[in-house]
Amino acid sequence: MEIFLFDLDGVLLNSAGYHRSLVETVRQLSLTLGFGDRGLTQEQIDAFEARDITAEWDSSALCAALLLVTAWETNDDVSLPVRPPLGLPRPARHAFPDIRRFLTELDRRRPSDPLAEAETILLRRIDSRRPDHAAAVRSLLAGARSLDDSLTFRLVQMYNLGSRRFEEIYSEAAGMESPSFLEMYDLPTLNDLERASLLRKLEQAGRSAAIVTNRPSSSPLRLRSRRPGAPKRVHPPGVLPGGQAGGVFNTPEAEIGVHAAGFDRLPRVASGDLGWHATALGLDVQSFLKPSPVHMLAGLLRAIGDDGVRAVEMAIRLAHGGGGMEPAWRAIDGARLVLFEDAPKGHTSARRAVEILRSNDVSVDFAPYGIASSPDKVAALTAVGARVFPHVGEALEDALPGWRA
Repeated sequence: MEIFLFDLDGVLLNSAGYHRSLVETVRQLSLTLGFGDRGLTQEQIDAFEARDITAEWDSSALCAALLLVTAWETNDDVSLPVRPPLGLPRPARHAFPDIRRFLTELDRRRPSDPLAEAETILLRRIDSRRPDHAAAVRSLLAGARSLDDSLTFRLVQMYNLGSRRFEEIYSEAAGMESPSFLEMYDLPTLNDLERASLLRKLEQAGRSAAIVTNRPSSSPLRLRSRRPGAPKRVHPPGVLPGGQAGGVFNTPEAEIGVHAAGFDRLPRVASGDLGWHATALGLDVQSFLKPSPVHMLAGLLRAIGDDGVRAVEMAIRLAHGGGGMEPAWRAIDGARLVLFEDAPKGHTSARRAVEILRSNDVSVDFAPYGIASSPDKVAALTAVGARVFPHVGEALEDALPGWRA
């Protein structure tokens, strides 16, 4: 048996929408804080992702904190609003900070939590007589994934979903008007003929496939939105409760992306599926996302036909020693797992999953393919043992010769 697992963004989908949301968020912050009309370059975005800072909620918060600290060097009265609108742009007075240089400073420390380490570095640059500055930086970074606490989260989600869908999901005013960047800019990496040919190959006897993505998705249990006049919630509607950072989001971003890529026929495991189970167990809501082995273990079971809820439950039990080997795992004994993934943490998740299976006498042959073209990401993927190709089509030609026929 061959089991093909595909990441979505950067593999089956040219995820320009997320990147455009990040660029526009940083551009708005730059205008507001007096850095002029500046966003992030693709090289800078790749530098974040090579360090596994792949969520735009995190990278935008880090950028906001760095911009604020830099602006305070010449004007200590600059501040950001709590939520949109942002107000009129300030005159350009500051030099835009060197993002890559700052990330290199993080590299020297090899942090397990880049945002926490970034906070430590930035706090050292703040005048000790300005505790309000320190509080603002802490709030930006600690609340990066909280609708109630984070300006950058609001901006990124508003651009991702579009202002109208943002208001429908979160039951709050967006504060700005915008279309959905995911719907506007996300494009499939394979054309119609290639996609049809690949699906035929994947549906042949002895083959199966699934999508494994950290994108937010609708969870098995939708949360009720806040009614007008109700007390302030501890988490926004559309956000699963739990976790220090505020949650994994119950928004249909995975569904939007899978549809845009043209792979609605493939089963998937996304954030909503995993976050719901983590919350039910009283764990951090991101506990089972890549790089956790649970994500890839659940993907294996989804690929061979298991129900989504059951697949995640069995993956959690196997990864965390909650029971013996269930018959479903024996069905993949001797299988070849072929992974297509553009982030190091996805490869880490798969390797850990394979190790757990082998330790339980389930033999799985692992073929990891990295998808990247920037030097930073190529180096990071090579370091985790992947064979790297610039496009998923080229990786497929190596893994599945003649797949376009």
